[in-house]
Amino acid sequence: MVAALKLPESRTYNRQDCITFRKTAERFGGLSNMAGGYPLFVNGVRILTSEALYQACRFPHIPDVQRLIIAERSPMTAKMRSKPYRDNSRVDWDLVRTKIMRWCLQVKLIQNWEKFSSLLLETENQPIVEDSRKDDFWGAKPVDEEILIGINVLGRLLMQLREQVKTGEITSQTIVRPLSIPNFLLYEREINPVSTDGECYLDSNVEVSVEVENEVASQLTPEVVLLSEDKYEIVGNKNDTANSIIEIKNDFNKYDAFHIVLPHIEELLNTECTDKELAKRLNIPLTLMRTWLERAVKLGKISKLRKPVRYVLECQLSLLNQM
Repeated sequence: MVAALKLPESRTYNRQDCITFRKTAERFGGLSNMAGGYPLFVNGVRILTSEALYQACRFPHIPDVQRLIIAERSPMTAKMRSKPYRDNSRVDWDLVRTKIMRWCLQVKLIQNWEKFSSLLLETENQPIVEDSRKDDFWGAKPVDEEILIGINVLGRLLMQLREQVKTGEITSQTIVRPLSIPNFLLYEREINPVSTDGECYLDSNVEVSVEVENEVASQLTPEVVLLSEDKYEIVGNKNDTANSIIEIKNDFNKYDAFHIVLPHIEELLNTECTDKELAKRLNIPLTLMRTWLERAVKLGKISKLRKPVRYVLECQLSLLNQM
């Protein structure tokens, strides 16, 4: 079975009842990832904005692109820097981007505690909405002077963060742990836990903040986004129950990382390769590579040879047998 990606429905917001932000110079412009004045330190690297950090996380396997993005002083230029390389984003980007965005916001919060927590609390209990002309996934688009419609993922993540500040789940002393996803790297180094002062090396007595799980998120207000387990993107609707959040389907799912990377595996297996060679060339964990190879074998896309164990494209095996 393949897990289907379930996006929440678009929502309708009345501007008069919400906190909206678009330009960084506005009162609540600091909520934007484009806002300056919220520097970050990850693995000893100074990063000027959460936008630059988020874009850099697209390319853990291409450190030179990460450096290009982080070197830019303007957050918009940092975003534009990533565009020529978007086709080479990490293969599971659509699955993990919301989780990465939430992590970036948590880092922004604890490393700019007084300024950012105060701004979040100023919004009180009102819905937070990114007012966007083009993007109704991260924000909501205006349809007239009063109404905005969109999924508003960024706004809902900010509302979740606000709730965590209010309840004390996140404080200025919180240590934000790295995400439990493959290849969570900056400049070819695994990302370390992040504290108020920057990089943090944990000992066994240090309490680390945990990611919000469904059972915690389900206690939040209806407007707050619910985030699912590691394999899934964003879920949640005010009428959703915990059991209805993730749908399982038997059909092909274009968001499954295996189906995204399969053509690359097939291309590499025009010649015989071991699982270790493939894992190294694709820059993924060996256990994940072996799982994908077994799936490809079951689908009849590739063949597994033994003594020693190696893999080859199915059509290439037929040619070898004819020789």
